[in-house]
Amino acid sequence: MKTRTDRNEQGGQIWADRVLLVLLAASLIGALVQITMGGAVRVTGSGDGCPDWPTCFGNWIPPFEYHALMEYTHRTIGVLVGLTIIAAVLRVWLKHRGEATVVTSATAGLIAVSVTGGIGGAVVLSDLDPGLRTLHLLLAEAVLLLMAHALVATVYLRSEIGGGLPRGLVLMALAGSAMTLIALLSGSYAVWRGAGAVCPSWPLCGGSIIPQYELVWIHVAHRVLALLSVFPAMGAAHMAMKVKGGSNSSARTLRLLGIVVSAIIVTQVLLGAANPWTGFAQWARVSHLTFASLQWVSMCLMTLLILLPVARRSLAEVVDRDEVSAGSISGAVA
Repeated sequence: MKTRTDRNEQGGQIWADRVLLVLLAASLIGALVQITMGGAVRVTGSGDGCPDWPTCFGNWIPPFEYHALMEYTHRTIGVLVGLTIIAAVLRVWLKHRGEATVVTSATAGLIAVSVTGGIGGAVVLSDLDPGLRTLHLLLAEAVLLLMAHALVATVYLRSEIGGGLPRGLVLMALAGSAMTLIALLSGSYAVWRGAGAVCPSWPLCGGSIIPQYELVWIHVAHRVLALLSVFPAMGAAHMAMKVKGGSNSSARTLRLLGIVVSAIIVTQVLLGAANPWTGFAQWARVSHLTFASLQWVSMCLMTLLILLPVARRSLAEVVDRDEVSAGSISGAVA
């Protein structure tokens, strides 16, 4: 009979592959940093710091100028994230190709980050078209989702053991995730249309309830969508904090995520208000996008943990105990 150590050495236990876990976590964190840097490029007006792509003013080394360095740093982080995802995909395909869910998510993440880079080039060559910039951000957020799914699926899986989470929690988390993404994209689109700073006050726009012209409508629509996203997200967080479960489920992690999501939402609302209160300071605008992405990826992690409720390690321990018990019984019978 093979022991668990034997199976680990053969790569059978994906959750024990620390190299893969580090690569997936680094990909997820790197994608978030990349989005944050993209926000900094946007609010500092550095989107056209390099007017060509993939080079910068025809060279692979950018000129020592603020906007060019900002834009090229954004590109460089994207390349590093792509290389990290490539390493993760190679690791999965070489050692864990039987794990279809992880293989699919990681490979899709690699495709998504490649397309994101290409769209980023199209953004530069199209003179920062608002539609392409929104698509660029959407794909970047998709990379976050796919790498989060690959990471969670590496550690958790579905099983009848430890299940039984309320269906309402699943629906609330899905709604919260979807609405968070819609609110995030609407905010970015508002900025790229020039509507990001048209409302000098909060929560009302200049004291008026009804918007007076198109750009104000775009800005107010973002605020309304952001408000609507709070309800399912906070509802899911509240329900997650009440989840109970044994050692074989992700209940403890879900409760922790519920607290984290609640804290992020409160911070995000305050940052949204801080934008007009500070005259749309750069730190407030960058932080607002960063926490929007944090809220999105946290909601995705929560949803994934609800759908994949059992820790692989706990399930492996159950299997090992069963094998030991079966071996003891066989020995006793013999």
